[in-house]
Amino acid sequence: MAGRDSMGAMSAQLDMFMVSTVDPPLRDNRDTMEYPFLSLQKKRIKPIKFAAKDVSLQVHAPGEFGLATIWDWDLIIFAASHLNDAIEAGLEPSPRVQFVPHDALKQMGRGTGGKDYRELAQSMRRLRMTTIITNIREDDESGEERPFSWLSDYRIPKRYSHTALTPDSHDGEPDPARPWEIELPPWLFNSIMRRREILAVHPDYFQLSGGLERWLYRLARKAVPDKEFPASIKFRMQTLHERSGTTRPLRNFAIDIRKMAEAQPLPEYGVRIVRDGKHELVILYRDRAKPCRLPRGIKRLAIERRVGKSKGAEAA
Repeated sequence: MAGRDSMGAMSAQLDMFMVSTVDPPLRDNRDTMEYPFLSLQKKRIKPIKFAAKDVSLQVHAPGEFGLATIWDWDLIIFAASHLNDAIEAGLEPSPRVQFVPHDALKQMGRGTGGKDYRELAQSMRRLRMTTIITNIREDDESGEERPFSWLSDYRIPKRYSHTALTPDSHDGEPDPARPWEIELPPWLFNSIMRRREILAVHPDYFQLSGGLERWLYRLARKAVPDKEFPASIKFRMQTLHERSGTTRPLRNFAIDIRKMAEAQPLPEYGVRIVRDGKHELVILYRDRAKPCRLPRGIKRLAIERRVGKSKGAEAA
């Protein structure tokens, strides 16, 4: 098996991309930022169905697993960020991604206790069992409908000691001491490798606890133009409600959005609400008073400089 350098490497024998321990700049998939591919509520079973203009999508999953959530998606952001980092370094990674679960949890801003590993394993199961049917980026020229899941496959090593076998885990607890693996579907992997349909994400995104907050940030990141002035975009409240895919009634959804306009919890973006006759408009805008994302490569350069100084000190 090929060794692993600070940027991550490929194993020719296993056709596997192994993520590095370096925390890369975050990257996310554009299309999933704009449309309701993910549940904003935990333990949702009801399918998501959305259609607007030329876009249609359906998302469903077996009841015992539930739909993949916007919190589960952190693992996809984690993988996409490392894959993009490898591409920037001139590597050609594989859709099969191997990672150390402890490092993944730390980079996603989570704890590293037994509960956290179990929740990560549950996220991988939901991502695998959720099925998506959409006409967005249909790469098949024959026009065939091709459903997919957020993960094509995964591998979670288990511990089989008597202390790991519980009524809730008959086949053993997830083993954090060994690498875990996931495989991204072509729909996602191609957006990273060939089409590069990804966007930078603020590192504070992982600190957002609410599903609606996370969704609104991702929508703002996709929809608010970076280079225009003023950098803003407006939506009718009802349009936002439809795009979110939430099961909450419009009235409750609007209350939640108004609370966000007061609290302003989103990194780098602000929320403002105005009236236009009968309609309530939600304005998402780039808030220049908030810390911006670091330019690409800044974090990497800082790490390389620290590593270089450390090696220089050892040589001395």
